[in-house]
Amino acid sequence: MIEGVAREPSGRISRAAPADVVALDARRRHLGLTKEQAKDQKAGSFIGYLNLIGHVDGLSDHQYEAATNYNGLHNAYLRAIGAPGRVIDGDAGTPAPEVTNAYIDWVIDTKEVYADCRKAIQEAQDENRHANLWAALDLIIIQDQHLPHMIGDLRLLTNALVRFFRVAR
Repeated sequence: MIEGVAREPSGRISRAAPADVVALDARRRHLGLTKEQAKDQKAGSFIGYLNLIGHVDGLSDHQYEAATNYNGLHNAYLRAIGAPGRVIDGDAGTPAPEVTNAYIDWVIDTKEVYADCRKAIQEAQDENRHANLWAALDLIIIQDQHLPHMIGDLRLLTNALVRFFRVAR
């Protein structure tokens, strides 16, 4: 008996391709990536894809990092205000966190940093009246929609986020 091969329930060797191979091949063909790029976790999101194709046509590493940092800050803010639909690290059925001084301080700090970040985005929007940075933030970064016509606005937005996160550290 041959070991280490996929088998059907009857015991026969399966002739079907593994699902992950099919999915990676589809991602590679659809996005025009190499096999190694298609295997990269970044290729699963639009901002990650833009980072993989390079800073000339897409996003630089700093811009990608700023966009992912904003996603983390946004999710932390949603947890801090107790919003429905927020991303929770553990099980969805976990009880509410205990209200301690450290938790209250975290909630206050998170709300302040989020408000400061939104002010920085609004300042960048005021400087670039022709762009729609709020739409790029909502549609591309938060909702992860594939909108190539908004890449210019996304670059302006991520540049503002890079500046904000450098100052906030």
